[in-house]
Amino acid sequence: MFNKIFRKYYFLIGLILFAIILSRMNLGEIFQNISNIKPIYLIAAVLLLFPSLIVKTLCWNYIMRQQEIRYSLKDSFLMCCSGLYIGILTPGRMGELAKVLYLKKDGHSMGRSLVSVILDRLSDFAFLLVFIFFSCLFFLNIIYRQILISTIVILTSLILLFILFKIGLIKLAIKKIFDIFIPQEYQKSWKINFQDFINGIKIYKFKDYLIIFIISAFSWLFYYIQMYILSRGLNINLSFLYFAVALTVTGFITLIPVSISGIGTRDAALLLFFSPFLIAKEKIIAFSALVLLITIIAALVGLICWLIKPIKF
Repeated sequence: MFNKIFRKYYFLIGLILFAIILSRMNLGEIFQNISNIKPIYLIAAVLLLFPSLIVKTLCWNYIMRQQEIRYSLKDSFLMCCSGLYIGILTPGRMGELAKVLYLKKDGHSMGRSLVSVILDRLSDFAFLLVFIFFSCLFFLNIIYRQILISTIVILTSLILLFILFKIGLIKLAIKKIFDIFIPQEYQKSWKINFQDFINGIKIYKFKDYLIIFIISAFSWLFYYIQMYILSRGLNINLSFLYFAVALTVTGFITLIPVSISGIGTRDAALLLFFSPFLIAKEKIIAFSALVLLITIIAALVGLICWLIKPIKF
């Protein structure tokens, strides 16, 4: 009963959090901050969206080529961006699953299709974790409170996961996830697909992982510059390195599947990391709103790609 209610109303958690945050803000000041941004900053941020998407496409295309899965850069771009359209409507950015369906439609096994998508995601996580680890060494004195809060949250989560594992709910949760995301007609052949997945992973060598990591790093660099330009347009004066670290941790938090497009969770995380620098809360929320705007624009690009190259779920 609880699972059904949560799956149906999960997004309300983020919206409730967002409503609580707004209730403590001056809405007039938020809109004033947004309206005061110079158009050149917003235009530059939007334009930087495209090189970021192209680099991400190159990364996924490279991963697929190692498996002898070959698509033109144009088709790869259309498939990659279509996931942005789906992802804005789903928790935890599940739009990546669209890539799997594209590959499955073209005759590739589910297991083989998952390899490229999972490695693409893992390359992002690997870069972000490495970046956070080394960058935080420079900011221990500044973000001590944030690190303490994050540590408490992580430890609490680990303890909760241990308890759930002991009472058997983890296994049940994995089965539920399996039932939700693996189409019924493919579940019987999952063992074969899983073996395809393992064989696909074995293809990659250290050199391949290094190249994938470097391409992902360039993709995130474009994203950091894009968001930094937005922040400067609002006169948020932070060092680029700290800003990138804060944005990275915020990105991880928005992956928690309790909101749509990070509404609520992103706002709370940005308040946590920007407030120590005495930045007005209304200005922080204005920046968060502009981040959401860029996400929506990216989703519109994805919608166009989807219309050009649709796929049935």
